[in-house]
Amino acid sequence: MKEKNPYILHNDKNSLKNIEINIDEDIENDIGDFCFSKNDLENIKIPSELDDIIEAPFLEDKKERKSYFISWAVDLLLVFLLLLPIAGIYNPNIFSKIDSVYPFFVKAHNFLDKDNIIRMLGGKSGSENLNDAKPTVVVKAKDVKKPKSNMEELELIHSLANSLIKAEYKWECTEVTPKTIKKAISGVDYLQDEYQRIYFRSNLEKWQQGDFSNAVEVHNKVWSILKGNIGEAYALDEENISKIKEKYFK
Repeated sequence: MKEKNPYILHNDKNSLKNIEINIDEDIENDIGDFCFSKNDLENIKIPSELDDIIEAPFLEDKKERKSYFISWAVDLLLVFLLLLPIAGIYNPNIFSKIDSVYPFFVKAHNFLDKDNIIRMLGGKSGSENLNDAKPTVVVKAKDVKKPKSNMEELELIHSLANSLIKAEYKWECTEVTPKTIKKAISGVDYLQDEYQRIYFRSNLEKWQQGDFSNAVEVHNKVWSILKGNIGEAYALDEENISKIKEKYFK
């Protein structure tokens, strides 16, 4: 005869009645399994380095976060150092107050100018007539500030002179007015070279009287000091000079 398996339940109500369940006994057994005697509790020893064990994961996490932020900061610095020279070449005026690097960025900007590269390769410039090329930046008289350093003074003289001459390339021109000329003269004392102070003061004072006949010479002088390699003046811009005289020096 086949023996019945007591653990197999049949889908009839009578079979369910045969299951004996003693909940109190089961609970008592479970309590016994988890019950500790006083002696057991006294024998439990807390490791002396428990604080270190607990703190270790937090220290490790703190170390990892610190390492991450240092790595992030280094990467950001490297990106900044790589992009800064590119920005300086694109717009040299970013470094206009740093005498030691500004001429380099101006030179690099001029050298990498599209028309200049095309000419170096023997092609024709995008401008049909370079002599009539407009400057990249035109500074209004109201935006001109008094120079407060050697480089700022040289830049202002150069930018003013650009408005008075013709050149193959001009990066920036500042409006020539009695006020802008006066600001240029007021900044002459910031020039570090004594000869330059004498030279530019005497020539700027001629501009103050409406005499711009020396503009080509003045431009090329300051252009040379700034180590320019493109944009040497070759003639006076008579048309613009006439407009300036008509407006301010009647």
